[in-house]
Amino acid sequence: MYAMLMKKVYLSNEVYLFNPVTVVEGSLNEEYGYFLDKFNNQFCLIDDVDFNTSETMEGVYFVSTEEELISKYGAVNIEEALKYYQDDVFGNFTFGTYNYEDEEKLDIYQLSLYDVKELVSNPKLNSSYYNGNISIPKRKLYMLTQLKDEKALRDFINQSIKDMKEIEKQEKERKKEEEAASNKVSVVTKSKDGSNVKNKNIRRDIDTDELEAYLKERIIGQDAQIESLVTVISDNYKTSDPHLIERPLIMGPSGVGKTETLKLLAEYLEIPFTKYSTPTLSGSGYVGKDIDDILKMAYQNASRNIKKCEESLIFLDEFDKIANRGLEVSDVAVQNLLLNFLDGTVYDVGLTSYDKIKIDTTFMNIVLGGAFVDILKDKNKKLGFNNSRKEDLTVTDKDIINFGFIPEIVGRISPKIMYNNLTKEDLKNILKQGKLSPILLKQQFYKDVYGVDLAYTDDYIDGILEIATSNDTGARELKQLVYTSLLDVSHTLQSKSNRGKFGQIIVGKETLDDNKVYTLKKR
Repeated sequence: MYAMLMKKVYLSNEVYLFNPVTVVEGSLNEEYGYFLDKFNNQFCLIDDVDFNTSETMEGVYFVSTEEELISKYGAVNIEEALKYYQDDVFGNFTFGTYNYEDEEKLDIYQLSLYDVKELVSNPKLNSSYYNGNISIPKRKLYMLTQLKDEKALRDFINQSIKDMKEIEKQEKERKKEEEAASNKVSVVTKSKDGSNVKNKNIRRDIDTDELEAYLKERIIGQDAQIESLVTVISDNYKTSDPHLIERPLIMGPSGVGKTETLKLLAEYLEIPFTKYSTPTLSGSGYVGKDIDDILKMAYQNASRNIKKCEESLIFLDEFDKIANRGLEVSDVAVQNLLLNFLDGTVYDVGLTSYDKIKIDTTFMNIVLGGAFVDILKDKNKKLGFNNSRKEDLTVTDKDIINFGFIPEIVGRISPKIMYNNLTKEDLKNILKQGKLSPILLKQQFYKDVYGVDLAYTDDYIDGILEIATSNDTGARELKQLVYTSLLDVSHTLQSKSNRGKFGQIIVGKETLDDNKVYTLKKR
């Protein structure tokens, strides 16, 4: 086994700083709580209160086996693992504070330089902020430890520990208040005799009419798809039974609004949103990323709040690219990896080698998505569809299995929502009516910031549509075309000499070819 030899530094009556010295090899006597190195030197564990009240200055911590270290750091051999292990421990401050609930142990905390500074400067930060998940360059750590004013350093760290304990206390109180409040929240339903009954199974009651209207104003040409997706998410919130949670699959070509729908849905529901590229995952035994990476990203997007993370919306994009098409054996391994994730599992997520949190995916809003181009082409040929609507086009489980997915994962996906290709008329409506129209947003921006009206000709719109449809990029290219064509307009309006001078700007098709061609009208 391996451990880190730590030298204790007294900071206050309740706090010790432990400076790492070197890695030692030996064995751990769990019965008596000491570590015996290969030279028969005996060391106490630094979280032992007796060690900290004794005159002995050196103890050990972060005890791990060879297999654990290699696994934690994804190393090829123990030599490589030990290098990462040492860098990891040296890259953080390790503190011990008295635990009044367990008088035989100290609570051990790891803080990075960034964490310590944040705790001192902002005592209102969430307690999970000091999880040690932010690494710092060893150069900065060295500079800090070489400070001449030792008292200032100790005062700085002591204040950090006090803030940390206070934040932890506030966080516990906040969680209690949240639990008490959640117990009071319920949805009233009618019993058989007509009296009001509280339904405790409903975790959140969503106004689906308002949500659908919000999305349809911003996502054009996908009304039925929006209704299906909102229904699924709303039903998921209305149950506390894991067996009733659905994991929808949305299919459709690039630029039709799949990601945008989910981002807006999360925005409306005020839940964190995480988009993850599924092909970056790798199965067990292959080099690459795993479920931990998805959950760590979701945790960061949830402002390091576990409860928010467990209710966040996860979009596994490009899901179709992990189909087994006879090219990559690892594709099936990735599909198997996702089975438990979709079922709902409590994961031990390692933020650092020594800092783990538990995240439950059971009630996460997990949506899978992809273009599934080959499936759509085959269906179009059979049904005679062109590049427009597909209301009558359905994709079955058999189609997806034939596409290259194992039956086990297909059985966990429901429902399948097919997004429409956007017609030229849809793109025109996006530009002229959609709440996220890049033209309307720019018009509002120019009016608010510069007091200038932005006008456009019909051939300006026609020119944008012509380019977008010829490139077959859906709505994705609209923003780029509009913003690129208005670059010189923005540059002109930003000039101090022009402020307050112009009242209107008119752009036309010529502006798309050369963004310096437009009409300026003075006030």
